[in-house]
Amino acid sequence: MNDYEKLMEQVHAPEELENRVLRAARRRSAEQAGPKRLKKQNWKPVLRGAVCATCALALVLGTVHLRPVGESGEQPGSTAVMTLDYSFGLTAYAAETGETVQPNANGGLAFDSGSGMAGEEIGHYTGCLFQVTGEGIETVSLAVDRGGLYRSETRTGLSTEEVRKLWQAEEAGGPVCNVYGEDEDGPMNAEVMTALGASVTEDYNPEARYGFWVPEYREDPDLDLREQSWASIDTFDGARLTVTVTFADGGEQSKTYTLSTGRLRVEYGEDGTRTLLPQLAGDEEPFAYGIYAASEAESRWFQWPVQDSRTVWKGNPYGIINGKLHSGIDIPADQGAVILAAADGTVTEVGFDRERGNYLILDHGDGLTTLYAHCRNVDVQEDDTVKAGEMIAAVGSTGMSTGPHLHFEVRQDGEAQNPVAYFDSDIRDTLTAE
Repeated sequence: MNDYEKLMEQVHAPEELENRVLRAARRRSAEQAGPKRLKKQNWKPVLRGAVCATCALALVLGTVHLRPVGESGEQPGSTAVMTLDYSFGLTAYAAETGETVQPNANGGLAFDSGSGMAGEEIGHYTGCLFQVTGEGIETVSLAVDRGGLYRSETRTGLSTEEVRKLWQAEEAGGPVCNVYGEDEDGPMNAEVMTALGASVTEDYNPEARYGFWVPEYREDPDLDLREQSWASIDTFDGARLTVTVTFADGGEQSKTYTLSTGRLRVEYGEDGTRTLLPQLAGDEEPFAYGIYAASEAESRWFQWPVQDSRTVWKGNPYGIINGKLHSGIDIPADQGAVILAAADGTVTEVGFDRERGNYLILDHGDGLTTLYAHCRNVDVQEDDTVKAGEMIAAVGSTGMSTGPHLHFEVRQDGEAQNPVAYFDSDIRDTLTAE
């Protein structure tokens, strides 16, 4: 079996949607029953405060690319040999359900569903966890420019004496632990959390998990515990996480992510894939509070395409509606409002059809396109080159439309994407859903 085949054996397809539903149902049942906690009076409470289950991240699915050495510049006529190119990637996952969430097409990741602890003496262990995995990794370096990091380890099947020793070690300044179990008289489990500071470099351990830690946590009796936890997580709003990996072949790779915090809306695609994106103001749909990370190298950002409107119609959002995919967002605006090119590009299509009315499509390169539909008029022609922010059309209500608005779509390699993923946090913070 070659290295590629071995790697592929480790790659698992996403669970079917019905399996996700079953896991969610089991989780809800467990939450309603609640795990039993140790209640001995001479032992400290498991939780210092009710901490919001927020986020988990896995840096997973490291890849090995086979390429001819000649691509690196060997002389013509020399014998071609194959060499390995190592890399690592990112996948968010819900720690409590085991459900993974792939990065969206714009390199964004959302982290939710973890567990943590908070207290004035220990800070806030947010429960936002991540793992680094890949082929041939030697060392891992992590750094965050705001707040801190911690290492988390799950220990299972602990006896009463083992739990007592964990708490004694904590009292002596050792790792913080969260102990839980199904029966207070039976084996217990523990999340053992060790603060690492703002950065750490260590030998690679495929089992190691890391998380975001807020060193200073102040309890406010006037605040709801949930809102207090959210405020603490907001420490990482605007922070940057850098992950650097060295490989056995001497190579090194580094990736940096810009973090933003807030409500995360859950959406499901036609194939059942789960997407988490920041929730817009005014959107009252269920949400999880967590962290959204955007890759500084992979993410491409758009300008807002309507000059005089910052509203997204929540009655017809991107996603599955009545069993059919609505492949864009609708932006209501006055008749004749200016429509702007979201990014530099080339006009590849201008036309009219019964459903979209007057429309145009821009090609932004590397398989990325945008569509602007229901226009009153289109002011560009096919093969025109446009700049981001340039007027290309005017808002109308042509085609199958109930009122003046822009239907805006984003596609990567022909596949529809949620446009919200292509606007940075500065723009998202100005948008409302009505």
